Amino acid sequence: MSKSLRIGFIDHHLANFHADTFFNLIPEVSGGEAQVTIAFEIEPRGDVDWCAARGVRRAQSPEEVTNDADAIMVLAPDNFEVHRGLAITALQAGLPVFVDKFLAPTLREAREIIEAAEKGNVPLMASSALRYAGELEQLPQVASGEVDAFFARGMGNWSGYGVHTLAMPIRYMAQLRVKRVANVGRPGADVVAIEFENGVRGSVEVRQAENQYSAIPWQLGLLVGGNYHVATIEDYEGFYRRLIAAVLQFFSSGISPTSAGELLDVVGVLEAAEKSREADGRWVAFKDLE
Repeated sequence: MSKSLRIGFIDHHLANFHADTFFNLIPEVSGGEAQVTIAFEIEPRGDVDWCAARGVRRAQSPEEVTNDADAIMVLAPDNFEVHRGLAITALQAGLPVFVDKFLAPTLREAREIIEAAEKGNVPLMASSALRYAGELEQLPQVASGEVDAFFARGMGNWSGYGVHTLAMPIRYMAQLRVKRVANVGRPGADVVAIEFENGVRGSVEVRQAENQYSAIPWQLGLLVGGNYHVATIEDYEGFYRRLIAAVLQFFSSGISPTSAGELLDVVGVLEAAEKSREADGRWVAFKDLE
């Protein structure tokens, strides 16, 4: 990694937990070889100037960030509606781009982002930090075709937090494509069945409650060879650190750990589950999201 790796943040508003966490972890994880040097936000919030407080140059446009950075992080972790525009602007600059959580709220927009990356031959990565939870390393390192079934459980609302629970099984099924999705839950208690093209099915449950952090830990179970192997996530700080390490490696190598298929599957499941819930739990095929 270059000792002068300059990372630019492009965000909806910088006053958010992810911007603070990533800003602090980048120099720590890189050993001082990378830092956030410039940032842009669409809608500044809060009483404190985020950039001034951290010694980061404030840009007046996303384009200004791309002109003075070596790599881009598109954040907006709660404003996915702006991901497409911000990501495509960054990709058009030819810099490696990381998009926080997932690419976009719809499969159509996600495809447009991927097309922009492929057209410019620009490296693209997107991920939830839960994909890199250390506890998942305790599970058997199996090929996608060796998983006979799975379950994943987690906390929060589906639209903003469902990606964290979903990222865990998708990591292990990354060589396969999702075929269809059915959500028989309700808002605040989503119960989502996922069927892959090879016929393997699993479930993802995402529940919301006042005591969700203590009562509903993130958990993944894989059925392999007749036995369930289960990981329960406990080290919350660890998965952010591992995510940043993966992002920095991506910036350095230009090789994304998340394939286009995986990126589309994550967005497709999130979108299809919303549509299925609205349709009383009927199966929604990915081909119907076109």
